[in-house]
Amino acid sequence: MPSFSWVSRLLCAWGVVVAVTLVAGCTVGPTYHAPTAPKNNAYQINKTTTGSTSSNHNAIRQQVFKRAGRVRADWYKIFGSDKLNALIGQALAHNPSLAAGRARLKAAHEAVKASKGALLPQISANAGVSHNKANGTRLGIAQKRFVNVFNLYQGQLTARYNLDLFGKTRRRIERSAAQLHERRYRVLNTYVTLINNIVASAIAEAGVNAALQTTHQIIHAQKQSLKIIRKQIQYGAALQNKASQLQTQLAATQASLAPLRKQRMLAVNRLAVLTGSTPGTFSDPKFQLDQLKLPQKLPVSVPAQLVKHRPDILAAASALHAASAEVGVATANRLPNITLSASYGRNGLNPGDLANPVLAVYSIGAQLTAPIFEGGRLSARQRQAKHNYDAARADYRAKILSAFGNVSDSLRSLTSDSSALKARKRALHAARNNLDTVKAQLRHGAADYESLYQAQAQYRRIDLHYTKARVTRYRDTAALFRALGGGWWNAKGAPLAKPHSKDASTGVSNGKSQATNSAKTSN
Repeated sequence: MPSFSWVSRLLCAWGVVVAVTLVAGCTVGPTYHAPTAPKNNAYQINKTTTGSTSSNHNAIRQQVFKRAGRVRADWYKIFGSDKLNALIGQALAHNPSLAAGRARLKAAHEAVKASKGALLPQISANAGVSHNKANGTRLGIAQKRFVNVFNLYQGQLTARYNLDLFGKTRRRIERSAAQLHERRYRVLNTYVTLINNIVASAIAEAGVNAALQTTHQIIHAQKQSLKIIRKQIQYGAALQNKASQLQTQLAATQASLAPLRKQRMLAVNRLAVLTGSTPGTFSDPKFQLDQLKLPQKLPVSVPAQLVKHRPDILAAASALHAASAEVGVATANRLPNITLSASYGRNGLNPGDLANPVLAVYSIGAQLTAPIFEGGRLSARQRQAKHNYDAARADYRAKILSAFGNVSDSLRSLTSDSSALKARKRALHAARNNLDTVKAQLRHGAADYESLYQAQAQYRRIDLHYTKARVTRYRDTAALFRALGGGWWNAKGAPLAKPHSKDASTGVSNGKSQATNSAKTSN
């Protein structure tokens, strides 16, 4: 019986073979290379929008685009709203979609750890006892009445190692790591989208509140005009049809309140859900457009920066990497594989026998497996993996083009928004002048109350259009930051770290206050 030291030397030799294989093994399949960054002329970056550089409250302020500018991770703070900052802090702590993403990201981390374990030898231990009965015939004893009943005690260590000659295990680890990165970037995309949705919903509510205020002013003016018309009818100075026309217009204006209230309710409900609250327990923040500051300086990433920072692009690149590794796995499946195995154990009729080296049993071996005929299954899967890689490469390019389109759309929209707002401002100024003129004429008897009503109605309608133009400019400003990737890479701490509960209620993230001083209104 070989000595235990001789067995240990064999196991050491087996370990040397494993180490050599780790160093000398090859990896089949394509080697992934990150896609080449695009040229910096993929979209045009404007210098400024139309408008004035004056700080005059009534002026349409100009917005300046800074090429290759730094995108703040807390870009929402530039709107100067403490309430908005607090809501975003609450959402980052309690939004269920973001919480689910964090949990799946942790699961992906564990999947990578599990896949890396396949590179190491797999060692297991087993022990057992069995009650056995053997007759004489099986043992070569002629006496048929011979019966031997005994207990058999066993203990054994087993080791197995896949040499991974062609890198199938390493490609699987590469695929798992790429899927982890893809998952992380998808969660970051959820993080960035969540912040943008809260900002957009807050702006929407502020715009609806402004529209409701203007509509109430129109209704008040119409009621006053109707009261005057009715008095004129009593004294024979006006006809009944004028009152009927004004009554109809008043009813139509009052009817427009319900859709506006619905829009406000929907915006508040969106904020509730985004922050992880139920609509019934959520308090309306009552955002006002005049309480939000319009950013004057806007950063714009060049295309080469955009593809390195936008999470949806990075997720598509990681998916491409995973598809590339899958081609290597499918290729290695068609090649031979060698598995080394070794075991050492002891058997005995009594528990004490397990300590006797004379009763040791061991085995050392290697197993070669190679596919010979699989009915075309393996080659079809290899072609499938290659086609999936081509699809992932096309998806990546489509994602880049979509991102470039988003940024270009935002830049064009902001340029158009400033021009439209300037035109609305001129119209509002003209309507205000007309209203003042009619009031002056009315005091001198050169105009009637019908003219005053018409001038007031015209001014309020134009004021509503002006408010909508302001809301559009705020919303498109927020959309630009979303299109640029949200600035998560510039965060001081881990952007996906969950804020503390106390911080979430006060708008604080990672120990840093999200509150900023309220700023004066800017167009």
